[in-house]
Amino acid sequence: MNPVKAQGSAVRKKATARRRDVMSSTLRCLQALELLAAEPHQYSLSDIASRLGLSMSSAHRIINTLVVGGLVAHDVVHKRYCVAGKALWIGCAYLRHSPLYRTSFAALENLARKSKTMAHLAVWDEDCVLYLHTVGPPRSPHLFSDTGERRPVHATALGKAMLAYRPAADLARIFSRPLERLTEKTITDRAAMEEELARIREQGYALDDGECVRAMRCVAVPIRDASASVVGAISVSASRNDITYANAGEYARLVQEAALRVSIHLGHRPPTANLSSLLATFA
Repeated sequence: MNPVKAQGSAVRKKATARRRDVMSSTLRCLQALELLAAEPHQYSLSDIASRLGLSMSSAHRIINTLVVGGLVAHDVVHKRYCVAGKALWIGCAYLRHSPLYRTSFAALENLARKSKTMAHLAVWDEDCVLYLHTVGPPRSPHLFSDTGERRPVHATALGKAMLAYRPAADLARIFSRPLERLTEKTITDRAAMEEELARIREQGYALDDGECVRAMRCVAVPIRDASASVVGAISVSASRNDITYANAGEYARLVQEAALRVSIHLGHRPPTANLSSLLATFA
């Protein structure tokens, strides 16, 4: 081979390897951030190295990069690392550019007030329910959901309300792996879930009947955009003494009205000539 070509080939190989290394290091930084985002939210360097399968030196290099970047803070007293405030600012950019988040405030406030429960807004994110906002009095710690919290699709009314209108491939993917049974009522069988989703489409709302938290019930309805695609869901949650089989339909009507108002703000137009008359049916 021509020496010049050989030299050029060697340079290109080194550059490719260097790019691979940079991408690998970046990925490990992101994995470290995800680890710190999970309970208990602070880890020692040895914990980070162990959980990510890294040497102590590699873990130190990665964490130090995140510290210098302002995304991770170091508790020098307890020798623990945790996510820093800058990470919140970066993460909240998702909310700052979200039309769904911005247009849902009034509907969530009204829903929480009318239902006298907690109202939640969520989207589908990597086969999980991602909570964007929660409004209302936290009567129970089980009812509250922090912004950014994730919960399983198969065990939540919000998740099922969205899953009912998503492609069949999503259902197949979710049930291609073992699903966690959070309570004795959690649906982990695909055939049973298909029946549940058909019922949701028929009645127009999803019900979490103690499937995520044993003592709680949740009613959810999907939100649509201008293309009629489901882009999120809205819900109310309360104890099983508050939301009963007898009054679940009444709560569903409140949630349906809120979901419709948000959908209309997003440009959705239901198949009716008179939106005012449609909204009046919920009064």
